[in-house]
Amino acid sequence: MEETPPHDDTDKNKQQETPSTVVDISQTKLALGDISGSLKAPFLPHVKPDAISYEEVHTGVCVHIPGSAQMLFGDELVFYWGVNSSSTPILLKHVNSNSVVRVLCISYHFIECVQYGLVDLYFEVYRDQHLIGTSPALVVTVNRNSPVTPRQRQRKRNMIRRYAKKPDKNRF
Repeated sequence: MEETPPHDDTDKNKQQETPSTVVDISQTKLALGDISGSLKAPFLPHVKPDAISYEEVHTGVCVHIPGSAQMLFGDELVFYWGVNSSSTPILLKHVNSNSVVRVLCISYHFIECVQYGLVDLYFEVYRDQHLIGTSPALVVTVNRNSPVTPRQRQRKRNMIRRYAKKPDKNRF
């Protein structure tokens, strides 16, 4: 006579309790609350965003990341300067729309991919490893060379004329 192994109902219950690993991102974002509408673009307090000079970007440009009343202590900020990114947690216990949650100093001496021309600056907010908000982008212009004034151009022309060597007729 053959014996059948004892039937265990708890194994079936464990299998039924296992949640599906497929996660709908839009549902997760809705559950956590999309805070993109409350986020403001990063700003540069002492720099003109339409004309960041070569010297400024190599010395260091301060970027302020504004707060939102919907940000919480421990949320993760991922800041983007073009293709470069940097992440940091929010360490303020109380955040409001007038707060600056992070100040970053960006110097081209210390970033991986140097970009000139138009560069997008924005940040994303993550809570429990889920994206809950993206700020509007601030588009800045990073100049490769410092702007030349008309006086500097004239001085350069005069220097070229003064030191331009004329062919010597007595030389070979």
